[in-house]
Amino acid sequence: MMLLRTLVLECSGEDAPVNGALLCGFAVPQIASNFLVYSLDEEAEPGSSRVYVAALRKKLDRYFLGSVDVQEDLQVAMQVFKQILVLAASGAKAGSVTETQVPYHFVDLKGCNLPPARPKDHHSVIIKKALVMKVITLGTSAPTSPAIESATLIVPSIRFSSQMVSPRKVTSVPEALQPPLLEQLAEPESPAPAVVASAESLPEPALRERPASNARAEPHLLFEVDSTLTNLARVAHELTQQKLALIKQEEVLEQWHAQLQESEVEIEKKRQELVSRTLEEGTALELKAQALEGREAQLADAFAGQQYEQQQLDARAHSLEKRIAQVRGQELLVRQKNEKLGVMLGQLPGLRQNLQAMLIELDLAVDGIASAEQAQAHDDLWNISV
Repeated sequence: MMLLRTLVLECSGEDAPVNGALLCGFAVPQIASNFLVYSLDEEAEPGSSRVYVAALRKKLDRYFLGSVDVQEDLQVAMQVFKQILVLAASGAKAGSVTETQVPYHFVDLKGCNLPPARPKDHHSVIIKKALVMKVITLGTSAPTSPAIESATLIVPSIRFSSQMVSPRKVTSVPEALQPPLLEQLAEPESPAPAVVASAESLPEPALRERPASNARAEPHLLFEVDSTLTNLARVAHELTQQKLALIKQEEVLEQWHAQLQESEVEIEKKRQELVSRTLEEGTALELKAQALEGREAQLADAFAGQQYEQQQLDARAHSLEKRIAQVRGQELLVRQKNEKLGVMLGQLPGLRQNLQAMLIELDLAVDGIASAEQAQAHDDLWNISV
């Protein structure tokens, strides 16, 4: 999990400041300027997000955010931001620029406190949503250098009110967007008339030529100024308390970060163990798969042998069925012959009797013939003798 830097943003129409995600900060030596890019997670169109480019000025370890007033500087900043987008989209690491590119380097903003920003004062551009995290990743992994120090005096515009200002509560930030938290400057909650203007809003002649007689002539103004200074002291004290609380929160966040790093190391060890175990299990599964393939081959051979034996058995069964049919035909013929034989055997006693009668008749006939032959022979002998 990546911890993202956020900065406080004062949006018009919002009761309380909101947090914006810091994409990157970069410096362009060619124009001696720093720039900061952030996002409010605004979807300009499907698949696209709106990001803001602000001028980042540094003076004596203090940072100030503002608009890019010079058009030429804005064009150079946009050219460099396009180079960063191309580099982030390609997935390559930040390195040296070519001759046709504008030289730049990422700014090291670690541990620095950024004041609240107003998006309406900054230049906006629409990029693909997929590039937002890529730019953040590139900005956190690329080599960084210190921001370019501003050569001119920077006087921030501060508005004070004669009314008491209650301190703003530190809004909780989701864990995935915890910064080191940024310092907040108090703003008046109601549009009370400003008593003390900023150094930028008052012209120098007005500061020099303000007569002392006016101060003596209007003592109530001294009271208001004293009241304002008292309120300012209270606000400064409250801001100090808030800063101490934020420092404590940063310490807690650093502890959480250390714990997260330890958890990541432990998770990496478990992941390696899981990978090793997965490889071992994969090897065992491959061996089992090979054994199963061999078993399947054996079963296929056995099945082919069984099919051949089944074909042989089918052929034998078919031949046996033919033989059985032939035997049944022969049995039928034998049965028919036996039936005829039985009929004939049933007729045999009658035939035997008829045959006996015929034999008796034949014997009688033979005896008659023999007697006749004997009588004829006797007669013939008699005749001869005579």
